[in-house]
Amino acid sequence: MKKWTTPVITLLALAGQPASASQTACFFDSGQDPEYYELEFIGYDDINPMIVFSSTVNGSGKRITLSSENYSLEHFSQKTATVHLEFRNPGDDSLPPSFTLIGRNGLAQLKIGPTAVDGSLRCGS
Repeated sequence: MKKWTTPVITLLALAGQPASASQTACFFDSGQDPEYYELEFIGYDDINPMIVFSSTVNGSGKRITLSSENYSLEHFSQKTATVHLEFRNPGDDSLPPSFTLIGRNGLAQLKIGPTAVDGSLRCGS
C-alpha cells in the first residue's frame, strides 16, 4: 500500500495546479461590433511569437495565422506592451491587406490602407 502513496500525492498535487489559460503574450483589439480588428501574439516570450489576425472588415472574423515571411516585427515586448509590426500582403486574397501596427503603454494604432484605427494593446506579464 505504501508504494502507491507517492504517485497518488504527486497526481493530486498536479491536479490542483492552475491550468494555463492561454499562451497569448499580447492582444491588440480595436473597433466595436459589427466592425473590429484583432491581432493576437502567441508565445511564451518576446522572441518570434505566432501572430493571428482577425477582422470583420477583412475576412468576416476568420482567424488567419500570418506567415513570418510576410511580416517584419521590428520591436515586440510583452513586458513593456510595445510593438512595431509591418505586414506586407504578397498578393494573396486570402490574407489581410498590408498593414502596420505600432503600440506602446497599452495603446496602439493599426494602419491598414487609408484607414487608421486606434485600439488597446493588452499584454500579460
